[in-house]
Amino acid sequence: MNSSWFRSGRLAKRKTTYGRAIAGALLFTFALTVSALAQNHFQSPTPVAGYGPTYDVGVGYSYLSSSIPSAGRVNLNGLDGDARVDFFPHWGITADAGYVRTSDVLNTGHNGYVLTFLGGPVFYPFGHHHTHIFIHGLAGAGLVDSAVPVSGTQYLHGWVERPSYAFGGGFERSIFGPFAVRLTGDYLRTAFANSAGQVALQNNLRVTASFVLRLREHPSAGR
Repeated sequence: MNSSWFRSGRLAKRKTTYGRAIAGALLFTFALTVSALAQNHFQSPTPVAGYGPTYDVGVGYSYLSSSIPSAGRVNLNGLDGDARVDFFPHWGITADAGYVRTSDVLNTGHNGYVLTFLGGPVFYPFGHHHTHIFIHGLAGAGLVDSAVPVSGTQYLHGWVERPSYAFGGGFERSIFGPFAVRLTGDYLRTAFANSAGQVALQNNLRVTASFVLRLREHPSAGR
């Protein structure tokens, strides 16, 4: 038996709000990419003193282990994409969009997913040759669609949208030309509805392996 929650007249409005957020995030990423390509294409061949911004975009596989108190853990798989701008040798910002899903949440037979849009600063403490270590702190919004067992064959299903944040780090290594690989590990905080139909905080571990394209790289950055 399936009991649904948050199925009010505000559902369409909430979906519209999230649709606008998704469109805004995609528009930001597109504008960032176009700007980077344009600057890379029209930049002067003569070296310029100082440090200019560098740009890169990445996409890859993401794994999420999500903890549901008193129910267990759920493993989700999907994709993650990000865009970075490094303004200084050790500092930059990133915009990250992730989507992971599972076909069966806690043996309820119902699928579920976690959709996040995050952004924040990135710090590169040190690097050696073609390998660099980074840490970051991200904040934004998360949408969690899930199901939780209640009793027997009964479960609650629905979705919750709330502010979300993550912090973690990883390393990046150049492989050839403008291409690199990036491995990231994060603690991700989201929200879900528990078996009582109340919104509760959720702890997640996220691991992402990405293929990176550097759209513009400053020669003095050492990256």
